Amino acid sequence: MSELTTEGLLNVQKRGPSNHVLFESKVQLLFLGLLSISFVGYFALRQFWIGFIFGHLAALSIMGFYGCLAGTIAKKKGYEYWRAFRIGFFIPLILGCFSAVLFVPDSDKGLPLSCGGWVSLAAGLAVVISYFLIKRKDNRNQI
Repeated sequence: MSELTTEGLLNVQKRGPSNHVLFESKVQLLFLGLLSISFVGYFALRQFWIGFIFGHLAALSIMGFYGCLAGTIAKKKGYEYWRAFRIGFFIPLILGCFSAVLFVPDSDKGLPLSCGGWVSLAAGLAVVISYFLIKRKDNRNQI
């Protein structure tokens, strides 16, 4: 068995964790790009029906930032990034969809749905705060 030289060992150590960090930052850049495109699309086309879609894409990217923030906080506390990301992204999204269906406004516009944005924002904020308040994971007893 050949042993790694000091330079080879340093190269292996540098490559390992940085790949995950780069991918996590690419996810943040993806949501930043989606937010930028959706803002431009919304303000350019808000008088048409497609502006409605661009507005909801902006909200989707904000939920992505909530997921990234929850994942980053969880990772610093010793928990899994992607699990926290999924919780911070999908829970507010699902709660917002349910609230849009369940709480229909009484108006003459004829729209069958209301906006679940406030519920999504509050739920995302609650997930981020809950990850901020949890204790650091004790990794000393793990193999």
